[in-house]
Amino acid sequence: MTDTSGLTPSKPNNGETDTESVLSPALSVARPAPFAAALREAVRLRGLPLDRICERLSARGIRLTPATLSYWQRDRTRPERSDSLRAVVALESILDLPPGGLSALLPPQRPRGRRAARTDEHATRRLYGQESWQEQALGDAFADFNRDIVVLLTREVLHLDRRGCVRHLIVNHLVRAVADGPEQMMNLHFLDDPDGGLPEATVHCGRLESLRQDAASGGVMLQIGFGRPLTLGETMAVEYEIRADPYDRPTGFHERGIRGNQDCYLLHVYFPHDRRPALCQSYYRENSSAPQRKVRPLAVDTSGTAHLYAAQCRQGIYGMSWRWPDDSSSQGPSRLRLRGTAPPARQ
Repeated sequence: MTDTSGLTPSKPNNGETDTESVLSPALSVARPAPFAAALREAVRLRGLPLDRICERLSARGIRLTPATLSYWQRDRTRPERSDSLRAVVALESILDLPPGGLSALLPPQRPRGRRAARTDEHATRRLYGQESWQEQALGDAFADFNRDIVVLLTREVLHLDRRGCVRHLIVNHLVRAVADGPEQMMNLHFLDDPDGGLPEATVHCGRLESLRQDAASGGVMLQIGFGRPLTLGETMAVEYEIRADPYDRPTGFHERGIRGNQDCYLLHVYFPHDRRPALCQSYYRENSSAPQRKVRPLAVDTSGTAHLYAAQCRQGIYGMSWRWPDDSSSQGPSRLRLRGTAPPARQ
């Protein structure tokens, strides 16, 4: 269920490298040379132009440009992708260095791209709004809400009964640690009926640490443990199911708040086999108080389901709405709404 992404170059057992045995005497220093300096000096001593080195790499099935080699020498970039790490190993042979002469000088690979950044408190507040029920329910824990993990993808499957009311919801996440140590994640759901009591929650992947309800808003908080601390860059799959007593009115929409950039979001709604919506649409909202934008029609397939798929999601709220043929639920809220949505005004 877990995967450590990226490759970490091998290092000597004692944590240091004897540069006299790895590089030429001209490179001997008291401590190992950084990768960029070692590569630059090895290229100089070998006397090969960068384009000639790239030709020799190409003969081994490795494509690298002289510009990339130049950036590596000047420490403007460093090898991180798997093909780049293969090139480093080949360079050790081309430059007459023993195995590990360059790769041992590389630092551990860091998470790449936008997901390496933590989702901070300000980003969370931009999505939920000032004095949101999420902030009030979490209290001091709001500042550290899922701080050391990012969600890579989310899949939700929503089943409705023949009245069009929520029967159960299945949620799948793939998360990645952006620091050492996270052991759990928190998921927030909003119940329109605060007197309806806690729903039944079953965690299929992970461990249910706590399930509680905020009395003021009716919001439900699930704390799901990973079973052990994650290391930087490690991923974890989480899956759970929520079953609730049906709401009094048919459901008219379902939405998910996404706090930070995410690879994809998939919402799959199963409508009752003998009752199909007259209209089904997807939409996007920038935050919990913003209006719907990017409204698009969605088709209901022959199996009576519709799905919303969003790739490279930015921060915001992604949702699906539908209208029943008799229009009985055009104003009816869903009993279950996912984190990031504000509760409706109470009458």
